[in-house]
Amino acid sequence: MTNLLKAKISIRMRRAGLLLGAAALSTAILLPNPAAADDISDLKAENVALKDQIESLARDLQKLRDAVHQNGQAVAVVKAAKPAVTSGKDNTKLAISGQLSRMVFYADDGDQARWFQADNDAASTRMRFVGTTKMDEDWTAGSNIEVQFASNSTANVTIDQNTATIASNSFTERKLELWFSNKNLGTLSLGQGSSASDGTVEEDLSGTGAISSSGYSGLGSALAFRLSGTQGTTSGVTVGDMFSTQDGLSRDDRIRYDSPTFSGTKLSTSWVDGDEWDIAARYGREFDGTEIALAASYWDASPTSQKTGYGLSASIKAPFGTSLSGSYSSEDLEATGRDDEEFWYVKLGHDFDVTDLGGSAVSIDYSETEDQGATGRKGTFYSLAATQSITNLSTELFAIVGVYEADIPAVQTEDITIGGFGALVKF
Repeated sequence: MTNLLKAKISIRMRRAGLLLGAAALSTAILLPNPAAADDISDLKAENVALKDQIESLARDLQKLRDAVHQNGQAVAVVKAAKPAVTSGKDNTKLAISGQLSRMVFYADDGDQARWFQADNDAASTRMRFVGTTKMDEDWTAGSNIEVQFASNSTANVTIDQNTATIASNSFTERKLELWFSNKNLGTLSLGQGSSASDGTVEEDLSGTGAISSSGYSGLGSALAFRLSGTQGTTSGVTVGDMFSTQDGLSRDDRIRYDSPTFSGTKLSTSWVDGDEWDIAARYGREFDGTEIALAASYWDASPTSQKTGYGLSASIKAPFGTSLSGSYSSEDLEATGRDDEEFWYVKLGHDFDVTDLGGSAVSIDYSETEDQGATGRKGTFYSLAATQSITNLSTELFAIVGVYEADIPAVQTEDITIGGFGALVKF
């Protein structure tokens, strides 16, 4: 608009010049002057030139007006354009999100060592579609379809495989649920999803959860322990047989109720297909920069698995980034001659900012299981992990190295070393 104003001023000045020229011409005509004829000719030439310039400026001004008009229409079209993906209902918001998690995974069972191109089962590849509809300020209805597609999962690789495992190379259900929520009454969920006790043994504020958590057995759970002093003879016992957090009733078809959160506390209960049930409590608060997360649960799977159990976990993180997490769980199998299966876990972590890319975190952990799979068994696992966030790319780089040890009655086995590095990209 500044250029337009300059053009208008220029036109007005030229018009003033024309008027002065006309006055001079009239004076020349009225007064006798030997050079009058030459002056008149010069003035006529200047007038013709000025007229051409005025006409050119007028054309440029019209072009500018047309351009402004067209740009305004283009902006209006952009503002009016709808998103590429929308809900089938005008009053419903649809959110599509997910993640892709890949790593180069290493395993050594004491007889063979292999590298694998694998999907990181600690935070597997998945996609979700969440629909949310608000009736008013209090009532909300929603739906969640979340599926997993893990190609050559770290939970399925075996040390002697010749190609990628195909057991998980298809879509598998994680959550297929709907819910109704009221700010004052709580939330009722129906369908395939997390039970109330799911996750209550996994509270962790360390920042390395993309690759390291109490639910560790997804990293090599199909790997078998080898007998010591043999030519690679397997014990028949896998990592998954001996290592489990026993994290409640996990995900299943259920009806679940969650209370509103009061002062950081929320209560939950669910009834699971097969007449199983559980109850859980969670607490999370921040006090002067110190974060606290607590969870505890009890579950009864007697009708289907003849077992009951309980678990709890806690994590605290100081304002300077150091965190301490721990968890414990126990299951009574209700079988004659079987001791209760137990699990406990401790983790020390620290997160900090070393670059402008995003947060960094490191952790070291130790866990132990007793009587899992059979009475008398004992397993230990310890690991060192690190993560690096790249905020602007929605990416988290990770690395881990760890060791599984098995103590099986009357059997001597080799340790299993696992490790690797990779990336988790969210969308």
